[in-house]
Amino acid sequence: MTSYLAALAATCGLLLPALSLAQTPAIAHGAVATEAAKPAVAPEAAHEKLSPSMRPLSPPVPVYHPPRRLPQQAVHYAKPAAKRQQHAAPARQPAMAPSLRAAAALGKRLLPPAAHAGKSPRLAVLACADGAPRHGAQGGLYLVQNPGNQLLLGEAGVSHAVRQLRTPLLLVLASADCKAVNTARGDFSALPLAEQATLLSINVDKGGTPLSAQLDNLDNQVEAAVLLYGGEVEAGRLSVIGAYYDAAGQLGKRGQLVVTSINGERDKATIARLLRQRAVFNAATGIGTPLAGVGH
Repeated sequence: MTSYLAALAATCGLLLPALSLAQTPAIAHGAVATEAAKPAVAPEAAHEKLSPSMRPLSPPVPVYHPPRRLPQQAVHYAKPAAKRQQHAAPARQPAMAPSLRAAAALGKRLLPPAAHAGKSPRLAVLACADGAPRHGAQGGLYLVQNPGNQLLLGEAGVSHAVRQLRTPLLLVLASADCKAVNTARGDFSALPLAEQATLLSINVDKGGTPLSAQLDNLDNQVEAAVLLYGGEVEAGRLSVIGAYYDAAGQLGKRGQLVVTSINGERDKATIARLLRQRAVFNAATGIGTPLAGVGH
């Protein structure tokens, strides 16, 4: 028995060191496994290292920077089309009446551009129109309009053209459609007082024809203009011409302008000669100075 226990003790003494050596790698391997099993800890952000008082209210937002393109890789964008400037269309002038077109043609024939040199309006026209008197430039003319083409009503505009603008030609224009002259032939006592005052200065025969009334009023206005601007007429700076626009062919010149007087001269043969020679200045005195010798 004693020998058996001794043998068992000897055997245990031999096994314990071997057993301890065999368990050491396992323990070491277990330690390594334990370290590997631990989850990886993310590095602490930079803003978390700051003290609580220095930390921003929200974490920084990452900014994305796109990769730079080479010149040959650059995207070409189409330039927006330039907006077309919208210019306001010029105001269109009202169409000129046929009588005024005929008057403008007469002015160009009597006073060509080479003789006039465009220093002032070539022609001032005193014409008939309904409504309030008015004056101003229109289509190269200086137009003065009032009921009955009266110098009394249009003196301000005519004087501006003759004495301020130095217009060399003054045309008193009559036509069959002048309502004021046609009304002045009859009884107009039922009209408003303002219209009656306008018609009272038109001196025509009450029993005459419409054509004779228009021609009589035309002669009266030409005589008044020659008297008022006698200094300019005598000096050769102005010619006062009376003309009737024959729209209906009453004088045998349908659609044409018929000159009835030049500076008070009413003889048809003399008027035809002066117009042919373009010698309308100083015609009342018999001088008939051609336009080429007149300075304006």
